[in-house]
Amino acid sequence: MSSGRGLSGGVGRCYPFFAEFKECLKTESLVTQEDGTRKWKNNCWQVREDYFECLHAKKEWAMVRKVNEEEKRQAEISAS
Repeated sequence: MSSGRGLSGGVGRCYPFFAEFKECLKTESLVTQEDGTRKWKNNCWQVREDYFECLHAKKEWAMVRKVNEEEKRQAEISAS
């Protein structure tokens, strides 16, 4: 994935997300706050989430399951 090449030789479908995540991580650093807790200065969680969604499509498949269940439920109601 990090090479940027897809199966057919072009740019991989998730490579732009990976590149953005990598750039975000370059600026990431831990900051100690006044109360002594440590927090990430540049929060890359949203970028990471986009990259992982591209790789695994868990949110997409969850939505597809919900839509299919709702269609099935409505079909059962209309058939009754």
